[in-house]
Amino acid sequence: MRRDAVMRSAAGSAGLPCNDCLVGGHLCPKCLCYTGSKSVDLMPQFLSQVPPTLDLPSYTLARIRKGQGRLLVLTAALHQAGYALRPAPRVLIARVGQRSAARRSGLSRNTVAALARGVGTIYSYVTLVDKFGVHPRIVRRPRFSACFSSENQTWTTPLDLIGQILRAARRKRFDLDPCSPRHDGPVPARIRWTKDEDGLKHFWAGLVFCNPPYGRLLSRWLAYCALQAAHGAVVIALVPARPDTKAWHWHIVGKAVVIMLRGRLRFGGGQGSAPFPSALVVWGNPHLAEKIARHVPGSWHIPIP
Repeated sequence: MRRDAVMRSAAGSAGLPCNDCLVGGHLCPKCLCYTGSKSVDLMPQFLSQVPPTLDLPSYTLARIRKGQGRLLVLTAALHQAGYALRPAPRVLIARVGQRSAARRSGLSRNTVAALARGVGTIYSYVTLVDKFGVHPRIVRRPRFSACFSSENQTWTTPLDLIGQILRAARRKRFDLDPCSPRHDGPVPARIRWTKDEDGLKHFWAGLVFCNPPYGRLLSRWLAYCALQAAHGAVVIALVPARPDTKAWHWHIVGKAVVIMLRGRLRFGGGQGSAPFPSALVVWGNPHLAEKIARHVPGSWHIPIP
C-alpha cells in the first residue's frame, strides 16, 4: 500500500498531522487528527512575527513584509539571526507525502516539491500550513538565545583569539577597546570604553581592538573603524563574515586586510558556537595582519588588492 494511502487509512479522511505536533517542529505517529481547514488568512499574523533586525537589504525586507519573495531568503536570514521557522515545510510534507500535501493544499506537485526542498515562495508556504490547520511561527533557537538577545548585542571575544592577536603584535595589551562590555572587560586594553562612553564619539589612537555590536549598528562601526584608521590608528575588528553586504563593500573591500577564521567561534555570551562564520578585519597595518594570520590556525589571509 502506498504511503499516503497508509496515512489516510490511519487518520481517517484527513490524513494530516495535528497542530500540537507541527508547531513543535516534529510529528508523532499517533496524532494524525486534522479534520478541516481553518478559514483564516494567516499571512498578516505570520508576517507580524518577522524580526526587524534581519540582516537583509531594506528592499528585500520590505518585500518579505508584504508576503512576497522566496522562502529560502527568509529562512536563511532567520537561521543566521538565530531564529527558526516552525513548522518546517519539509517536516509537513515528508510526513504525509507530496501527493497528499498537494491535494489537500491545492498547490501543484511542483510547488510542493519546491517547498519540500526549502525553496518556493512565502505565499505558497503560508497556503500550505493554512490547509494543514496550523499557525506558522518564527521562534528563537534556544542554544543561540543568549547570543541574539536584543537587549545584549555585545558578544565577548574568545580569549584564545585575543591571545593569538597579541602574540602576533608582540604586545601584552591593546591601547584601546572601544566596544568593551564593561570597564573590566575581557580584552586587555589600556583604555576601555563601554556603551555609556560610546566609542563612536571619540578619537582612536594606537593599536585598537574592536568587537562591535552585531546588530543594525554594525555598519556604522565598520565605517568608523575605516575612518579612524585613515587618521593613523591601527584597527583590528572581529566581525561576522558577510562579504555580500553593502557594509563590507563600502568599508572593508580595498581598504582593509581580511582574515577569515576557520569554523564557528564560541563567544562568551552564547551557549554554543555562533551560527555564522567570523573574520578579523585589519585597517592600517597590512604587515601586522599577515603576522596575525600566521598565528591563528586555519585562517585565510586576504590582502588588500
